[in-house]
Amino acid sequence: AEYMGVVEFTMESASKIFGGSIKNHVLAFISKTADYFEEKKKVLGEVSKSFKGQALFVYVDVDVEDLQRVLEFFGLTVADCPTYRVVRLLDEMVKYKPDDDEITAAGMSSFVQGVIDGSVKPHLMTQDVPADWDKEPVKVLVGKNFREIAEDKTKGVFVEFYAPWCGHCKQLAPIFDQLGEALKDRADIVVAKIDSTANEIEGIKIESFPTIKYFPKNSDDVIDFQGARDLENMKKFLESEGKAGNEAQSKPEEEEEPEEEDGEDQTKDEDASKTKEEL
Repeated sequence: AEYMGVVEFTMESASKIFGGSIKNHVLAFISKTADYFEEKKKVLGEVSKSFKGQALFVYVDVDVEDLQRVLEFFGLTVADCPTYRVVRLLDEMVKYKPDDDEITAAGMSSFVQGVIDGSVKPHLMTQDVPADWDKEPVKVLVGKNFREIAEDKTKGVFVEFYAPWCGHCKQLAPIFDQLGEALKDRADIVVAKIDSTANEIEGIKIESFPTIKYFPKNSDDVIDFQGARDLENMKKFLESEGKAGNEAQSKPEEEEEPEEEDGEDQTKDEDASKTKEEL
């Protein structure tokens, strides 16, 4: 692969960056107007020379309005910058976060090397476990408590993976609350939800919102729930331990495509699907 030096991330260069043959990308989040810009760009250039053909070095100008969602995708804000992350484009995108995310030649070189040789583990976003996560009938899961709850072999666990901005998720919320309420006395059934925009679970890829998955008791299986999302049917599904009520619906009810009334949410809606495609 040709050595491209340090590439600026723009809507135009994105397809070239992601469509190229180099699958390790170092993304620096810096501001072109900041005093440090030239110095940090120089560091990127120096480090990039030792990874020719192995890693692509890209910088994202955090002052550009259109690129805010790239920051969001990494759980970053402008206040966190200058900083950097590494991604590997395998079957899906895997993110790596350095413990010391300052842009220095030594730190960056050793971190990028660690990602390439596999000694650095992927970074999965998670929120902290809320103090009242199990107060309501619908339990609140985050990255940190997901495995412990979802993989509890004594329970059938029904999890909605949602996005706060998704209209269909908002419509489902009251029905999910009713479902939790209806089954709250069943010690062997858990109804739960997880904000997929802030929590990532290894091995679980969410393509659209809402996605509902069932983790049956005494089993390592994960079942995609495709049945009707009304109270009666979901209740039937859980009471039958997943044996009834999972008939796929003829028209998909979900998909995160925009269906919001007010314009602001609409752009957000589109952005998530776009960002996922682009990144």
